[in-house]
Amino acid sequence: MSNNALWRMDGDNLAAYTEDLEVMRKIHRSYPDFSLMATYEKDGVIYARQYRIPSKRKRSARHLLGVNVQQT
Repeated sequence: MSNNALWRMDGDNLAAYTEDLEVMRKIHRSYPDFSLMATYEKDGVIYARQYRIPSKRKRSARHLLGVNVQQT
């Protein structure tokens, strides 16, 4: 099972973290407004990515990642 997380960065943006390769492929292919912020590597292999997502796309992000926005 892959880890996914979604949280609010500020009033305009959400942050998303995923270890799911299929989710990463879908974002690359179909979500040009999801900006890559960070990649996580182990032994030179990317195992996770973090994205900045516009708040107006919260519903799409929740559906894609299968998680709700975390409360702080």
